[in-house]
Amino acid sequence: MSDIPSRKIVIAYDQSIVGIKVLEWINNHHILLPNDDVTVVLAINEDYSRIEGPGGWQAVGGSGGVNAVNSYREAIRVFEREGQEHLNEALFAIVQTGVKNVKSEILRGHAAEEITKYARAQHPDIVICGNRGNGYLKRKLLGSVSEYLTHHLDCTVMVVRAPNK
Repeated sequence: MSDIPSRKIVIAYDQSIVGIKVLEWINNHHILLPNDDVTVVLAINEDYSRIEGPGGWQAVGGSGGVNAVNSYREAIRVFEREGQEHLNEALFAIVQTGVKNVKSEILRGHAAEEITKYARAQHPDIVICGNRGNGYLKRKLLGSVSEYLTHHLDCTVMVVRAPNK
């Protein structure tokens, strides 16, 4: 096995059932080799409106200013802590397959853009992500990370389809 060159692989993980299914699919299909250099990335969007709802910063003015900012910071800390716990579970699952070099990164910001920036800086051989199977309208309204990655990265992007709903 030592004569097989290592590959640099980035796995985009999102803590959802789709993220779990992506890891299961990767492991069940023996996609990773023991000498691969694997990084599992998780993007946390710190956009206040995603935490506090559609009111966004208007909620700060109406809910006590400083207390709302402290609540926002605490919510981000909780997201980061929970995100790291999920990443640790993902790393453990990958290590169990025999891969020796596995690490994780928490990215901050819009998932598609941050994963793209990270991948461009790391120059991986492949980026693996999931696909929720949203229809055209949902993809256009909510965006599609997998679609964005396939259009904006120069490396190979493997999209693992979500199971039928």
